[in-house]
Amino acid sequence: MRQFIPILFLIITLGLLAAAVYYLSRRFALFFPAPGMKGWVWIFSLGLIFAFIGSIGFSELTNRFVAAWSLVGSILLGVFIFLLLSLAVTDLLHLAFSLSPTLRGYLSVGFTVLLTGYGVWNAYQFRVKEVTIPVRGLTEEIRAVQLTDIHLGNSRGKKELERIVRITKELQPEIILHTGDLFDSKTHFNGNDDVLDPFRTIDVPHYFVFGNHDEQVGLKQVLRRVNESGATLLMNSVAHYNDLQIAGLNNMAADSHSFDIHASNDSTTVQSVMKSLEIDPERPLLVLHHRPDGISYMAEAGADLLLTGHTHAGQMFPFTLMAKWMFGYNKGLYQYEDMKIYVSQGLGTFFSPIRFGTHSEITLLRLVPA
Repeated sequence: MRQFIPILFLIITLGLLAAAVYYLSRRFALFFPAPGMKGWVWIFSLGLIFAFIGSIGFSELTNRFVAAWSLVGSILLGVFIFLLLSLAVTDLLHLAFSLSPTLRGYLSVGFTVLLTGYGVWNAYQFRVKEVTIPVRGLTEEIRAVQLTDIHLGNSRGKKELERIVRITKELQPEIILHTGDLFDSKTHFNGNDDVLDPFRTIDVPHYFVFGNHDEQVGLKQVLRRVNESGATLLMNSVAHYNDLQIAGLNNMAADSHSFDIHASNDSTTVQSVMKSLEIDPERPLLVLHHRPDGISYMAEAGADLLLTGHTHAGQMFPFTLMAKWMFGYNKGLYQYEDMKIYVSQGLGTFFSPIRFGTHSEITLLRLVPA
């Protein structure tokens, strides 16, 4: 049954895209009749193909032409989503005020331009989220920064990472905890060996676990670059900082019975790894895992806090609503039995460099004695 899930997802996605193209074409044929219904169907269909190729199809290629197509295509995907939302709004306005087709068309386009402009701007505003978390067994406060889901690729590079590191250093952390998805394409793998140089300026312990996108673009490359940047790789292993035990887990499924399209294909699971780690039950245990999965197994092992990302909190409306349903832990601070969970919204974006209804987050964690 598991092998059919991606096929089912593809069929549903194609059906929704076909319905969206039909809806857009019908409305635009009403608002701007010149191309006709068939003309608008061709325009929107070709536009979507262009956008998908640019946004998703170029993660393996690296050159300026590809980078430009990818950036334009990924923004265009956001435009399609906002255009659908704008049309829905103008349809409702028409029911209330009987607007002319031309006015509805201009309003829809105007709303789309404004939403897209704000969404792109918002995605590159790195905001600091400060959270205080009591932790059992701590004898003194630890000031930590969590970084996650930076997604270096065609829409983010060294310039953005320099800003992230500058803001991080201004927060004066004692330790940096990095929960994966540093890369999302190979754009920076050929001729951009300096993209992680900003990490070299960090002079406090910096621990890193990898995410699903790091695996997809080439895990060996990612791990080599992270290691050379001065960060410490935690791969199903435990490090120690003051009172803390820090368990860093690879990106993997919760157990052998769970299926997740974003999990690694190897046989290790959160359940098996947590049982194998040498953990001192008398000391506080902090777990780093890219995705908020395997919570119960971490709690069984005595974890006091899980730091995770992956969800992007849905990134942009209406996916923000879907994320609340898809992920049991979507964003912010949660409690599971005696363990706390913090899910960061992350710093980067996936499929489109747009955030609407979410923020790009650097998390300042004040871990205090419980």
